[in-house]
Amino acid sequence: MKKPLPVKIVEALGWAYVALVVLGCAVGVWKSGAPSLFIAAIFPLALTLVMVLMLRRGRRAWFLWANTLAWGLVGIAMIGAILCGRMGVVLLEGILLLAFMVAPIVLLHLRPANQWCSEKLGGKAEPKGCAAVFCTTIIVFFLVFIFPELIYIFSISPQMVAISRLQLHSRALLGLVAGNKTAREAGDNWVDPSACTNSTQFVQALCEKYKDDNGERSCDLGPYTNIWCIAINPPNADSFPLIFSCNIDPRELLSQAEGDCRLTLTCSKDWGGNCFKFCEKAAVIVCVGGATQIVKSKYSSPNRIFPNGIPKPGPDTYFLTPTGRVDIVERQVQSVPGNAKTL
Repeated sequence: MKKPLPVKIVEALGWAYVALVVLGCAVGVWKSGAPSLFIAAIFPLALTLVMVLMLRRGRRAWFLWANTLAWGLVGIAMIGAILCGRMGVVLLEGILLLAFMVAPIVLLHLRPANQWCSEKLGGKAEPKGCAAVFCTTIIVFFLVFIFPELIYIFSISPQMVAISRLQLHSRALLGLVAGNKTAREAGDNWVDPSACTNSTQFVQALCEKYKDDNGERSCDLGPYTNIWCIAINPPNADSFPLIFSCNIDPRELLSQAEGDCRLTLTCSKDWGGNCFKFCEKAAVIVCVGGATQIVKSKYSSPNRIFPNGIPKPGPDTYFLTPTGRVDIVERQVQSVPGNAKTL
């Protein structure tokens, strides 16, 4: 008996799985330059090959159980992501997932497929023990090792997503500030921060000044335009904070006297700005040397942020913040005779 069309369709799907595994691995190696990805692909490649080869011998249980299990796990992962708010309900993706899971079951149980499989097995009942043990092992492995990790990943606070996004924007802003400094040193037209009364004006001027070849802004920070403190005339020290989120008071950040005290992280709503979802829990700091760090509130003391010593501003250093200019001046204040306090 010739191989019926339903079996050919499912077999073609199996070979497509094999091709996708090989293609995905090849693209991953090409982009990352890590040949070790081929080792990671051994299991999915072996699984898809076994599915196809067993089907060709008439043992459809290997294909159906493995296919249903794989797409079922994908469905569980999607449901977990939806429940944790990490993705919206996508109707088309759900329909495709259900189709890839159900279609082989239907096709391989049609009468022509039943007759072909029975002929391939010589009229004997299809042995299903090995397939059942294999699928049970995969389920146990998933529940013990993979599922807890997925729960952890999907339950990561949306605040971490917001922090990562803000970190990316801080790097983009660093590029604008560095480009502006280069233009000034080369004698080209540049944005003079002294003409700006706050950091929002300065950031907007930088975004407007530096555009790509099509005349579009090379960097558009959108709602992240007015949430920065920027050091003007910073000292040539890699550890000096050049750009940081405005929930930090620059005077606290560079306080020599209160280096062991946590910073008071404030919400931008206090002065009428936009809250960036983690204002009182974490901050982002970019230093002159380009190093970027996420500072959590409980580890926000200056001595922790600057383990090699709190950097000192230059004589003409000041900060532009969304609410105006902040001067950093080292001076001695005699509060009580014989007792000096450094601010």
